[in-house]
Amino acid sequence: MDILPFMHERAAQFSCPRCRRSLADCGLRLLQQRGSHYTVQVTCRTCDLTLVVALELRSEADTPREAIPAQRVARPAPPPLSGEEVLDVHLRLRDLNGPLTDLLRPPDHG
Repeated sequence: MDILPFMHERAAQFSCPRCRRSLADCGLRLLQQRGSHYTVQVTCRTCDLTLVVALELRSEADTPREAIPAQRVARPAPPPLSGEEVLDVHLRLRDLNGPLTDLLRPPDHG
């Protein structure tokens, strides 16, 4: 199968993650093919962002029934930050002397 025309037909369904424009006229370049596995370079014509996409084509008959993922259930949005939480972050940033990764450690309450 020639994957590039197949992808070009479907590119209009997607938008560029950087500029949010349609990828309908994107540039496509096949980087690698091994059997039903393809690696394709996709370039947005609007902002020149380049993506590398890995694809595996298979028919539903090739996919075991238990391997087809169930539809994801949307999680409820987390509650908004409280004023106290915002103040805690402010205090931790104000007193930070070191790398930002130190913020991932629990605060000392000693």
